[in-house]
Amino acid sequence: MSNRKEPRPDVPAVIEALLAGQGEVSAGEAARAAGVTRQAAHYHLRRLVDAGVLRRVGAGRGSRYVRAVELHRTYGLAGLREDEVWDEVSGDIGAIGEARPNVAKTVRFAFTEMLNNAIDHSAGTEAVVTAATEPRFSFRIVDDGVGAFRHLASRLGLEDDVAAAFELMKGKRTAAPGEHSGQGIFFTSRLVDRFGLEANAIRLTVDNDLSDFAIGDSTVRLGTTVWWEVDPMSTRDATEIFRGFTDAESLEFTRTVIPLRVLGGLSFISRAEARRVTDQLERFEEAVLDFSGVDDVGQGFVHELFRVWAVRHPETRLVPVSMSPAVERMIRSVAPRSPSS
Repeated sequence: MSNRKEPRPDVPAVIEALLAGQGEVSAGEAARAAGVTRQAAHYHLRRLVDAGVLRRVGAGRGSRYVRAVELHRTYGLAGLREDEVWDEVSGDIGAIGEARPNVAKTVRFAFTEMLNNAIDHSAGTEAVVTAATEPRFSFRIVDDGVGAFRHLASRLGLEDDVAAAFELMKGKRTAAPGEHSGQGIFFTSRLVDRFGLEANAIRLTVDNDLSDFAIGDSTVRLGTTVWWEVDPMSTRDATEIFRGFTDAESLEFTRTVIPLRVLGGLSFISRAEARRVTDQLERFEEAVLDFSGVDDVGQGFVHELFRVWAVRHPETRLVPVSMSPAVERMIRSVAPRSPSS
């Protein structure tokens, strides 16, 4: 019989993850997510309240816990200018003015891009902005529009809202191509530490600390909720990140990286799946296909990517990376000259 003890769950970390995803948490939700008793969850929530990190809303079993935000404002979207709102918000939160230059640049870019999306694309009437600085710079913008994924899917004629979430991961996808470049969500999600876009019961999350991307379920059904977090001590540099996706001379957005695992599968077999991956990729000079987390691929999928599509679009270089041995063997057998790393 082993004397080895199971590691204790990091309940505060679980609470933090729930707050990042849905903005509030109950003791019951924290208990279920962490695998602890409700009493244990209450203990940790009370400690966070005492520390000034959270505040309690309501009473009894129906009480919820939210961040002790430093700013909570509602703005009408008609005629709103994102730069003016940023000047107001950053002026009222002293820690932003004291932030490292790279952090200040990142939070400004993210805020103005995401609020502009609400103004130009949501078809809503107002947006609620909240911000906190402890333990990270945390922002949330909630609009009352049609939902980001539904809006994009309907404008681009995509098959469903999940397809819209995947397209946003590619970049250069926008509901208003004549007015917007489709770069805002793509670059914001790469610049910040953690990013989430929730709408139409779908959640798109990017965790750059863990190099993790995911599309899953969300409790947000009406409007769009977008949130992001940046560590005040972050050394992530926006200029370097932009450089990884843009041309050195023209500064045009010419390179994208597509994490295939966000499609939700461990294997990709069909030509239809390949066509979904390559849809509109000819807009880029290079598309890196990240196979991490993918166990196997079918001959039809690989042939469609590296033979059929690649021959039709020689202007775009497909680069497969992070392949398992089985995936690499299949790609080399079908497309032996395909680049890899």
